[in-house]
Amino acid sequence: VSFVGKSRTYPAAERALVDEQITQFINSRRTCAVATCDRRVGFNHEDHCGGLCKEAGSEPLEDETETTVGTIWMPGFQPREKVEQVRNCASLPRDFVDEVVLNVANLLLNAAPQKSCSDKQSGDMNTWNQGESLSLREVAEHLNKEILKKLKSEYGGLQTLLKNNHQVFEVLNGRVHIRDWRKEKPPSKTKPEAKRRLSAEAFKTRLCWFFIHHPDGCSLPSEACPYAHGTEELR
Repeated sequence: VSFVGKSRTYPAAERALVDEQITQFINSRRTCAVATCDRRVGFNHEDHCGGLCKEAGSEPLEDETETTVGTIWMPGFQPREKVEQVRNCASLPRDFVDEVVLNVANLLLNAAPQKSCSDKQSGDMNTWNQGESLSLREVAEHLNKEILKKLKSEYGGLQTLLKNNHQVFEVLNGRVHIRDWRKEKPPSKTKPEAKRRLSAEAFKTRLCWFFIHHPDGCSLPSEACPYAHGTEELR
């Protein structure tokens, strides 16, 4: 972060002193704590930090004016690009994301112990399969190398992708669960009006993943589910 001012806050004659103070300030906060650079003798930090922060400007300078004006406070500094690349999985192709979500969901569902016929016949109506929870590492071990390679180029990788798809998954303490919407707390009445309005406006604007893909369908009835059970419900 830099602050750019329109006018000098110190006399021009103090430029060299302020330059030195700025250099000391930066060096005191750099990863490899090095002494203040003295460019006039071509100070080289290679011996102090493995050559990672070799100071530029070891050649003799033409005159003292150039020493002041041309001082490099932080040699090797590279500013980031003007347009920052989005790498939070949000720009991944939709079909790729859908494939990963379906693979992980099936993995969790198939890991769940099957309910016996006697359980079903005994009148237990709660047969909605929430699947088992698996660690992120276990999930990653079951994904093919091409998927993992693509996710590694994104910040947060697999975990970020699963958290982005919060309709389907819940990631807690490094473990992945299929979200059971019956356990979700109803919207708080104490929420600010703006948030309540946004929540109401988003109701039924996307298809319910469980209604389409889950073998038992959605755990909620249509009127209680915030997502659309079929295209006819879409708003």
